[in-house]
Amino acid sequence: MESIFHTHYCYSENTTMDYLPKLPYDIKDPNNLNRNAHGENMKKRKNNHKRFNTNNDVESEDLSSDATVERNSTDTPPILQLKTEETLDTELEAELEKQVENIGSFGHSVVANKNLLDPLTVIIKLAILSNKPVGTKVLIKNGIIHIQDPGFFQAITRYVYKTTRNDLMYFYNPIQIACKQYLHQGVHDQNPKMMELFISAQYGLLQLMETYRGNNVIHLCLNYYHSLIENSVKQIYSSAIFRDDILTPFYSDELIQKLNAIWTSEKQKMILDMIHFLNDDNMAKENVKSLDIFIQNVDKQTQTILDT
Repeated sequence: MESIFHTHYCYSENTTMDYLPKLPYDIKDPNNLNRNAHGENMKKRKNNHKRFNTNNDVESEDLSSDATVERNSTDTPPILQLKTEETLDTELEAELEKQVENIGSFGHSVVANKNLLDPLTVIIKLAILSNKPVGTKVLIKNGIIHIQDPGFFQAITRYVYKTTRNDLMYFYNPIQIACKQYLHQGVHDQNPKMMELFISAQYGLLQLMETYRGNNVIHLCLNYYHSLIENSVKQIYSSAIFRDDILTPFYSDELIQKLNAIWTSEKQKMILDMIHFLNDDNMAKENVKSLDIFIQNVDKQTQTILDT
């Protein structure tokens, strides 16, 4: 039994120990002299580390994110510099200023071509969405709103053009401008069909809210757009509901006049009559294609204006 025990659990004097990991002391040392020597070495290392911290007036446990430490001793680790919170804030402000400067420098060539939209066209496209099934999305490219029916190719197209749901943010200024231009006080009696167009646009927003039901941020954004239109439809006209954003200055009076010039009285009448027809049509989901085709010709004119 002793031989079995020594074979599996112990070692004999003839056993080779090369395969075992080397310990910092000899396990066969009866007085643990090497163990004691190892302990002395550890104490020396700790004392050296403590002296190093004392010479630099910094204790190792006192290091924090708002401290800056420089160690220049030749026999010490490289210089350690921890940035203060004030430095981080300064760098963040500098980065934001750089982004704003880039928008200012290239704004008209980049922002205008891609993110500015014709106000009335946005309302009409939303009205078209009211007659589309849930799952229909919009793709914004070079100032043009493309309506994408649900299906396999929708995902592929959005991937290719790198468009996301966040593009809906570009509806903000156009919706407010359209309400201000076409739903001003007195329009309710002068042109009731224009009111019908904007109400249809609200239904289009509700369709998008249903499409993005799982995204609370987008849902909140669309609900806000709905309230912007409601502010004019209900003749509340509260100016506090709208606040300028970074794109608002790009919608200059000159640009708005050029975009409004596209919509002659004949075109407006054509659009309003088609919207009125679709609202009373049982086949609106099929007949809305005619409105979509008509608005595509207007998109070409809009793109020409935004490219200049």
